[in-house]
Amino acid sequence: MKTVKIKLVGANSKIKPLLSVDGQYQKLKKNSYGSYQTNYSTEKDEIVVSVYRELELKSKLWWLYSFISFVISIFGIFEPWYDKKCISIKAQFKFKLNETNDIKLRYNPLKQQGRVLEIETQNEFEEIENEYFVDKQAKTRKRINTLFKVVVWIAIIIALIVYLRKAF
Repeated sequence: MKTVKIKLVGANSKIKPLLSVDGQYQKLKKNSYGSYQTNYSTEKDEIVVSVYRELELKSKLWWLYSFISFVISIFGIFEPWYDKKCISIKAQFKFKLNETNDIKLRYNPLKQQGRVLEIETQNEFEEIENEYFVDKQAKTRKRINTLFKVVVWIAIIIALIVYLRKAF
């Protein structure tokens, strides 16, 4: 049985990384320095590690979640902001395992294009994909969401003006 220690270092506070090894989601523990780490045990001689980011605006029920959080947050006053740039991550690597398997994945600064991770390990590895990219579907949904919020706020202001005119 081979144990692999995977550590993600330097993640931007806006990015909550998701990690899967051989297609299985791995729960990451955050340490006191802000790094994420996990241990994985396997009998295989080779593993595929994927790091990705799921945007809320990419889910099937994004509109329902957005509407509910908009109403609960008192019409968006206390609602957390979505990432304006809608930057996603695609990173996938194939590692050949040794007796000691310490893999450190170091994040590059967040930008619209470029490499996501730099690898520090004694293991042989192959980079399948490793890039930041702007998610166009999430960006379109963010615009729709913003337009919806503006329309609701205009409707609230008009309703308030009509109510105050009738009251006085």
